[in-house]
Parts: sequence; structure tokens; C-alpha cells
Amino acid sequence: MKSVRSQAPRGVTLIEVLATMAVMLLGVAAVMTLVTQISYSNRRTLTQTQAQVLAERTLENIAAMGCSVQPPCNNLATLDNTRTTVWQTASGDVLTSAPPANVTARAYEIAVDVDSPVLLGSIEGGAVGSPAINRDLLPGVSGTVGNVANVRVSVSWKEPSRRGRQVVVMQTRVAP
Repeated sequence: MKSVRSQAPRGVTLIEVLATMAVMLLGVAAVMTLVTQISYSNRRTLTQTQAQVLAERTLENIAAMGCSVQPPCNNLATLDNTRTTVWQTASGDVLTSAPPANVTARAYEIAVDVDSPVLLGSIEGGAVGSPAINRDLLPGVSGTVGNVANVRVSVSWKEPSRRGRQVVVMQTRVAP
């Protein structure tokens, strides 16, 4: 009879440990890169959403003013080519002056452009749009020209990791 020798369990070699660690390290690095990119994308989306909310709020305030009947849309004249800087904090507060150093906030510039045929020089390049803002507001009723204004609100900000300013633009027509 042959004697059966039991073999002792074989241990893990140093090369196998190093190979396993290298594979694990690559996996962890890939996951960290993915998390970083997702975080960056979420932050950029949040910034764009905040800019859009600022543009909507500004446009709604102007639309609520409406166009004055006489002189047509004259109440919007002071808004043409205005620029305002506001700061939105991490908690969502909108500040009209620079925040203290201990408050994290992003600066947004809000620009308003009002185009109306009765506001001299307000229609850049003579572009009246479609349907034209210099048409009779009531079809077939002459004398109602100028009671329509095109209002455009642009909100821009500086994104640290991108070149130039990023911008959100919204516009609407306003009438009495």
C-alpha cells in the first residue's frame, strides 16, 4: 500500500497579492473619477438652474408691470439696457450686495433688453422679430402700433473651470 501524504495548503504569493492590489487600485480610481465627474456635473446643473430661476423671476416681474397704454410701453423704457449683479448663496438666498467673506455665494449678472418701436434706439439693428413688434396690436385697427414690447433677460455667471461667461436667456412679449 502506498502511503497518502496530505499536502499542506499552499499560501498566497507576494506576486498574487500585488496583482490583486493593482486591480483593486484601478477599480477604486475609476470609481473616484466617476464620482468627481458626477459631482461636477451636478454642480454645473444647479448653477444653470439657479440662473434660470433668476431669469424667470425677473421676466415675471417685468411682465406683471405690463406695457403702459399712453405713451405705449413707456414704463419699460428705464429697464432697457440695465445690468444688475446679485449673489445667490448656498442656502438659496439672493443678495443685492456682495456677501461677507464667510458666506459662499455665486455672482450672477442680470441684463435686461427691452425692444419697442416707440422707445427710440431700443431695437438693435432694426430687428422687429416675428410677429413684428411694430405691427398693429389689434389687426385691422390702425393706431395700435407700439403697444408691444419684446423683453429679453440674460443671466450670466463665471464658471471657474470654463472659459468665458455662461449665460441663460429668456424672453417674452409684453402688451397692455
